[in-house]
Amino acid sequence: MATFLQRAADDRLGAAYHRVAATGLRRGELCGLRWSDVNLDGGVLVIRQQHLEVGRDIVVGAPKTKVGARTVALDAGTVAVLRGHKAAQAAERLAWGVGYSDGGLVFARQDGAPLRPEYVTRHFLVLSSEAKLPRIVLHGLRHTWATHDLAAGVDMLVVSRHLGHSSLALTADTYTRVLPEVSRQAAELAAAMVRQAGVPQHG
Repeated sequence: MATFLQRAADDRLGAAYHRVAATGLRRGELCGLRWSDVNLDGGVLVIRQQHLEVGRDIVVGAPKTKVGARTVALDAGTVAVLRGHKAAQAAERLAWGVGYSDGGLVFARQDGAPLRPEYVTRHFLVLSSEAKLPRIVLHGLRHTWATHDLAAGVDMLVVSRHLGHSSLALTADTYTRVLPEVSRQAAELAAAMVRQAGVPQHG
């Protein structure tokens, strides 16, 4: 993750990939995100829509699930990245002048037009290859984010809601492979707390 984000830092879509890595957004949610749905001062964004490719057209659709419309918290580093991206986008708007198609999108083409979700995926693969990383699809960043949060001890219900999963069971089924490691870490943490309290342990 760190290697990829370092390679993508200076790329025009670097902030977009940072967003997936830091918040677990779906590709369509990323492409459909508007500045009106982002509160940088408050450190949150709201998922209200997604962009989908239907043939050669890009259409606006509702979030993938009923709970997909959600509020996502942003850490200070993510806010800083978004502020930098917003400034760079403002410079592009000035350079294009009247030719700029301002749809209010956070992530767009240089002329302001919507990004094709499929292009976002292809460009991710190019950057990954340049960073000499194993081949992984863009959705892998979303999975990595969730895995890191679970391993860090974040409650699964919180992770599930953050991902916009339709149910807690879906989250549990998806991340079954990492749960034994998470459980082991939880057990080690509990044992360490007991040791710090000076309680004798047996067995």
